[in-house]
Amino acid sequence: MAIIMAFNMSPVERLKKTWNKVNKTQLQFLNEQMNPSNNYSNYRLMLQSLVPWSVPGASEERQRILIPFLSLLVKDLCFLSQESASKLANGQINFEKFWQLAKQVTKFMTWQQVQCSFPKVQSVIGCLQMPSVLMERGLALSSFDCESAITFDEKEHLKSLQESEAEVNLPNGISSENLHSSSTSTSTK
Repeated sequence: MAIIMAFNMSPVERLKKTWNKVNKTQLQFLNEQMNPSNNYSNYRLMLQSLVPWSVPGASEERQRILIPFLSLLVKDLCFLSQESASKLANGQINFEKFWQLAKQVTKFMTWQQVQCSFPKVQSVIGCLQMPSVLMERGLALSSFDCESAITFDEKEHLKSLQESEAEVNLPNGISSENLHSSSTSTSTK
């Protein structure tokens, strides 16, 4: 889900040359699987087909690797917990509720126990453990570093980003408003 959300950010969407190199079939498949309609029914069907042991008849451990959409799992657990009474009307424990909760948690634990046979790449691990967080402006500037501004709107956007970056890099205590007001006061003297 995070991948799809990142792809749909404006700094990424504008990268036309990069998008021309993307396999559209795989991207379309990913979008279809993570479509939120009907409570993520496509994702749930795909997930159901991959479990009990990921890919049925998987000969290699790497075919069994599954990274679930954790937010949806938490949502399901919360729904089961809140929408079903812990005790039945007759005062007995609602074993069905706890059975459903246990099934969800057991699936997750099963996915965690699959050993990943892919080689560890330290540079990737480092990026994942210490990600650089870019705000909207930083993402947009990085986007323009990758592919230059083409349209008039893009050029204007880049210009405003560069101007705001120059304001951020001013010495402490000096804002662009101070500079602007001091230059107008000296010009009127």
